Amino acid sequence: MPIVFGFSNHRKNLLEKELSKFSTESKQLGAKSLGVFGDYPLGNVLPDTSLDLLIIQETDEMFHNRDEFWITHLRPSVHTRFFVYTPKEYEDLRNNNFIIMSIKNSLEIIFQDEDKVLGNER
Repeated sequence: MPIVFGFSNHRKNLLEKELSKFSTESKQLGAKSLGVFGDYPLGNVLPDTSLDLLIIQETDEMFHNRDEFWITHLRPSVHTRFFVYTPKEYEDLRNNNFIIMSIKNSLEIIFQDEDKVLGNER
């Protein structure tokens, strides 16, 4: 596969633009906290890098259905993965769940409410 020079920078710009949009809109849709994790905040942006988001939200929706709300309301234009936890779930899992601990390794907090569920992860 040929390498297209500059496409990683183009992808980074697309991800930044999308994250900015999500930051504004997710507050209006009920997110208590928003963080980005994975390759993007680590600066490892390639042409196929996705936007991996951690959302803290009060919800009664089943875990495996929560991303659907965000997909349909935010309508991402780049590949985006949503990991949605309630504040209680995040508090209970933050120190003993492999997925959450992996998320915390690269988490950049975009915003959080006064409860600061995400703390000062990064």
